[in-house]
Formats: sequence, structure tokens, C-alpha cells
Amino acid sequence: MKTLLALVLLFTPAFAGAKEESGSNAYKNLVNELLKNCEGADKKIGVANFSYLDERESGDGNIVSERITTELVRLKKFKVTERKEIEKVLGELKLQRSGAIDADSVKSLGKMLGADWLVLGTLTKLAGRQVEVNARLVGVESGEIISACSVKIKKDWRDKVKKEPADENELRDKDELLEYDKAIFKYMDEKTGKKNQTVKEPPSF
Repeated sequence: MKTLLALVLLFTPAFAGAKEESGSNAYKNLVNELLKNCEGADKKIGVANFSYLDERESGDGNIVSERITTELVRLKKFKVTERKEIEKVLGELKLQRSGAIDADSVKSLGKMLGADWLVLGTLTKLAGRQVEVNARLVGVESGEIISACSVKIKKDWRDKVKKEPADENELRDKDELLEYDKAIFKYMDEKTGKKNQTVKEPPSF
């Protein structure tokens, strides 16, 4: 019995740690799979913004890209391009959706960043706040795909709620209320004599 209890106490921390790191493990496994046949400490790699296949506006792709970049840095095998620099170059080249970057764009992007490889990818929304991440490692010079990997991750971050613009009816209602308020203030000014800068005596009873 004592032996069994000792084994339980011995392995419990390990299982607890694995459970806590399950989210980051998905990105770690993705990076290891993409780079398992790649060598060269002098090689430089960059991660472009990921995007949904249906082209929906979302900040999810940026979060995924950031976490992949973090795992690349932790790997300590290659030089990693700063994400802000990649976003700047993407803006200059007018490339907003990484999944739609063609071979010529890859060459231009890689040349401006001084990168040898680029990680590109797309996202697909699944049920239960799950997201499928499809990533590709692309050689800058050839524009060819070196390796590819797909993983499912749990969205453990909050969605950014985009405030929708007011519709036509809402704007019209606001305008009508504004005019109504103006009319009320005008009436009160005239009633209190504020308009003529006079003070009326209170009525006598």
C-alpha cells in the first residue's frame, strides 16, 4: 500500500505539469514537425500572419503567429525575425492574408526581411472553440513548400468584439432625439426669460 501511494505521489506532479502545458505543446509540436528535417544555425526564419480560410476579420491569426514565433525562439536553433518587422513589410507589400501569399510574394517578403524560410498558414474554425491550424514552411529562394503540419488547438484567449456601426434607423432616432432636446431647451430658456436676460417675478398667491 505504501509503495502504491509513493508511486501516485511521484507521478502526480508530472501529470499535473503536462496538463498545464497542453496548450503550448500544440505549438511546440507544430514547430518541431515543420523543422524536423531542417538544419543550419545561420538560417533565418519568419512567421507571417495566419488567417481564416473564409477571410473573416479576427485577431486569432495574430495570436497563433505570435505563439509559433515564441516556440521558434525557445528552440534556439535558428534566427527568428521580429513579428513587428514582418507586419511592417506585409503592410508595405499590401499582403494582409498569409494564406494567399504566392511564390513571387514569398520571394519579395523574404528578401526584404533577409529571411531564408517563412512559416505561412491558415485557420479553420471548429466546434467547441477549437481551431485547426494548417502551417507550411516555405523556402524563400524557391518559393516551394519544404514541410507542412496541421494541429488542433483550443482557443484559450478572449475574442475581440468589434463594435458594429449604428444602422440607419438608430442614427435617425438619435437625430430626432437631438432635435427634441434642442426644442425643450429653447422652450425652457424662453420660459425662464434666459433668452432676454430678464428675471420674472414668481407668481403671487
